[in-house]
Amino acid sequence: TLTATGCSGTVNWSNGSTGTSITVSTTGTYSATCTNACGTSGASNVITINGGTAPAAPTTVANKSTLCSNETATLTATGCSGGSITWSNGATGTSIIISTGGTYTAKCITGCGESVASNVVTIKTVVTPTVPEVKTNTNTICGTETATLTATGCNGIITWSTGATTSTITVSAGGTYTAVCANECGESQPSVGVVIKKNTVPTPPVVTANKTSLCGNETATLTATGCGGTVKWNTNATGSTLTVGTAGTYSAICMSSCGTSGASNVITITSGGNPSAPTIAADKTSLCGNETATLTATGCGGTVKWSTNATGTSITVSTAGTYSATCTNSCGTSSASNTIVITTGSTPATPTIATDKTSICGNETATLTATGCNGTLKWSTNATTTSITVSTAGTYTAVCINSCGTSPTSNVIVIITGGSPSAPTIASNKTSLCGNETAILTATGCSGTVKWSNNATGTSIAVGTAGTYTATCTTACGTSGASNAVIITTGGTPSAPTIASNKTSLCGNETAILTASGCGGTVKW
Repeated sequence: TLTATGCSGTVNWSNGSTGTSITVSTTGTYSATCTNACGTSGASNVITINGGTAPAAPTTVANKSTLCSNETATLTATGCSGGSITWSNGATGTSIIISTGGTYTAKCITGCGESVASNVVTIKTVVTPTVPEVKTNTNTICGTETATLTATGCNGIITWSTGATTSTITVSAGGTYTAVCANECGESQPSVGVVIKKNTVPTPPVVTANKTSLCGNETATLTATGCGGTVKWNTNATGSTLTVGTAGTYSAICMSSCGTSGASNVITITSGGNPSAPTIAADKTSLCGNETATLTATGCGGTVKWSTNATGTSITVSTAGTYSATCTNSCGTSSASNTIVITTGSTPATPTIATDKTSICGNETATLTATGCNGTLKWSTNATTTSITVSTAGTYTAVCINSCGTSPTSNVIVIITGGSPSAPTIASNKTSLCGNETAILTATGCSGTVKWSNNATGTSIAVGTAGTYTATCTTACGTSGASNAVIITTGGTPSAPTIASNKTSLCGNETAILTASGCGGTVKW
């Protein structure tokens, strides 16, 4: 359709047509003029109409080449300008969604015709991988033996738990083996595990017996454990248990496909004699009121019979008496056991109580302790422990209680509140000092802290100056008065001694004894 504009008269086309618009169906060059009462214009611009060709084939692509389960793929065609796309499955449109595998092409259709088919897009439908089934030719291997495992039913690639990827593998180690199947749609769950057990030469079994001594028609049952194969006894019998009725030595071996073990431990079955006498004991040997004692027998491999005719390993008695027991089995009856004497108890003995101090001051406490009670101790304070701590002055006693009654009251402990301590007594090793000498002052009779008049503390002090010294004693009850006074003086030069002799005339080998007196220091002749 060609249209002319800008003419206020009649439009005349180069093909002889008139009018502002004409329709042409042939190729060529077209122009127009405009005619009115004033004349005809020059020719318009030229429009060339060319002959068209059939469209080129479009290019098709897919967003995936494999479909799994309910997946879809999107196919897209490009390169079709001015036309429409028709797909080989009858669908139209630049893009289509497909859910089935197959080969797909597209054509481009325009007014000039239909293109040839596009490139082929192939979509493959793949089934989700199935769990493979694994089988083995043997579940047990020994030594250098191997087991062959085969996986079937896989619609993809097999991968074993060992990492192998063939459908059949050979293994020489014990363990649990599985396989999975994988394809473009993923990986299956592992198969059911196949357990391969690798055995070694069996170890000797362990043999035990329910008894090792037989009497009369008795039998013993021997049991072998720890054998994963067949147990064979030294009697040539087989089986995990063996019943024997004769004395002898018994052992077993273990046989399996991997070999034969060494011999087990040996069980010796003997012909028994009369059982040994049991040993009996009691939980108490003195009864009071409704008390009972439990007697127990040990060391009997048969039936215990008591001197009361009761049977069983334990009996309860409520009366005083002498008790014993025997042991009976198929071989006979033992001699009597040791005897247990049960007596009737008496009221408990009176406890004795003592204290670590009888006088307390301020926050001091005294600890009272009771001895000699074979029951439950009860203090006059209602306390029940062996020792009690008291912080108040008073009179304290205790009694002992058991099932037979209550003892008489113990001795009395009187705790008093203390007064101020007595003044200590002090003394000195010397009373006169010369030069650098010191005197040692010692205080006695103080059970607390000694404090001296020179403010020193301690039971002994050393002083190097003359003076008058006293001390006090301080305890939790207070401070004493001053002690006696010790006077230390400064000494002067000593007086000359006086000497005398027992004789003044010597004859032959005689000697005279000279004696010095009146020296308070060292005499030098």
